[in-house]
Amino acid sequence: LKPVGLKRTAAPTASVPVELTSTLAAMKMFALLVGLLVGSEVAAFEKCAHQDAFDITMCNSHMCTKCTMEWCMTACQELQERNPDCRCEAWPAEQKTYSDGDFVKKGKVGDAGEYAAAL
Repeated sequence: LKPVGLKRTAAPTASVPVELTSTLAAMKMFALLVGLLVGSEVAAFEKCAHQDAFDITMCNSHMCTKCTMEWCMTACQELQERNPDCRCEAWPAEQKTYSDGDFVKKGKVGDAGEYAAAL
C-alpha cells in the first residue's frame, strides 16, 4: 500500500541576511577568545603544598605587602626561598616570586643611591 496524495517536500529554509550572519560569526569568535583568555588566567594559579601558611605569611601579611623596613623585604625574600613553588594567587600570572613583583622597598635597598654607584 502506498499513501496517495502525500508528496515529499524539502524542509523550509530561512533566509538570513548576510550582515546578520557575519555579525553572529564575529560574536561567536569574540566569545571563544574571551573564554580562552579567562580560562588561561584561571588555570595559571596552582596551590603549593604549604599554600595556607604561605598566604598568611606572604600574601596577606603587612610584612610582605606594606612594610617599608629593610628587615621586612629580606624576611619575605627568605620566606620565598624556603617556599620556591609557592606564589600568591593575587599576583599577576607572570610574577613567579616575591622579588619578581613591585614591593615597597624594591630598588631602595642595596641597588640604589651612593652605594650602588660603580667605583
